[in-house]
Amino acid sequence: MDIEPITDIENVKTLLAECGLPVADIAHSKLPLFFGIRAESGMVAVVGLELFGSAALLRSLAVSPAYRSHGLARRLVEHAEHVAASVGVDTLFLLTTTASAFFARLGYMPLSRLEAPPVIKATAQFSTLCSESSELLLKEIRR
Repeated sequence: MDIEPITDIENVKTLLAECGLPVADIAHSKLPLFFGIRAESGMVAVVGLELFGSAALLRSLAVSPAYRSHGLARRLVEHAEHVAASVGVDTLFLLTTTASAFFARLGYMPLSRLEAPPVIKATAQFSTLCSESSELLLKEIRR
């Protein structure tokens, strides 16, 4: 299964909702970059990337329950990191309530929410969609 850019936002929203992730800020007018993996049954894994110059927000990583534990999430994160680095991103940030250990294995480090850069604090993910209990993680990806 190949990773591909995703432009069909309704399929993305459906998978995110099925996985319990927020979709309220995903609008056609200002779409994050989405990458996904499809199977015969449709979209089975997705990740989003919001670019802000040298910083980016990795978001909306979701894998359909039937396709978990097959390395799809890792592949999508690595792909998003590569894309981000190729457009000049130095640091990736993300918010999570359930996947800290997964992201730690991929080299992400915890950061106090108070230390988030203003551009990340201004995102809907940070300011309204993700609860205060969400952990902020970062990874330096300079190439």
